[in-house]
Amino acid sequence: MSSDRFDKFLMSTTLIEADHPLIRDTSAMLTKGAVTDIARAERLFYFIRDEITYQFLPTFDERHLHAASILQHKRGYCTQKAILFCSLARSLNIAAGITFYDIIDHSLPVKGLSILKTNILYYHGIATLRLNGRWLRLDATLDKRLCERNDLKIVDFKNNEDCLMHPETKSGARHIEYMKDHGLTDDVSFAEIYGWFRKAYPHLIDLEN
Repeated sequence: MSSDRFDKFLMSTTLIEADHPLIRDTSAMLTKGAVTDIARAERLFYFIRDEITYQFLPTFDERHLHAASILQHKRGYCTQKAILFCSLARSLNIAAGITFYDIIDHSLPVKGLSILKTNILYYHGIATLRLNGRWLRLDATLDKRLCERNDLKIVDFKNNEDCLMHPETKSGARHIEYMKDHGLTDDVSFAEIYGWFRKAYPHLIDLEN
């Protein structure tokens, strides 16, 4: 990866608001006393996982996809959490991007199935941080409280390893299957996100409108 390309993973963008005062103040508070990027990333991971409550349905209001807005509302679906995670990391000069996957949720509740009309979650966003010379995928989507209520294994931070949702639930039933890897990107726009949902779940767009 060229140095020019790498620099993009440190920049503030429209949604990944690394330079926003609220983002900078929050990252500084969360990582106070942490002396390594791994330690800082761990603090951010648990904040995103548990203090930003998981919201199943996406938002189609661009204002709610900005990192500072996500932080203020303290809730979001996978990509919102990834946007905020990246913003906090970049504000600490940790290179960060988002990896998008299509995943199957084999344990998706009946209500979720009725809403999506499929158990495939397209363009599931995961924050991906450059730590100790490696890109680590850190999936902090599901908060601890949700996991405990629904027999799901909690994703914990691991030094120098990817942290992905588990293939099985606590009771051994099938849970998450990561399918198509759409790759790592340094930025994402509202237009892209809206386009993905319009293609994958057009009925959700119609309901929103």
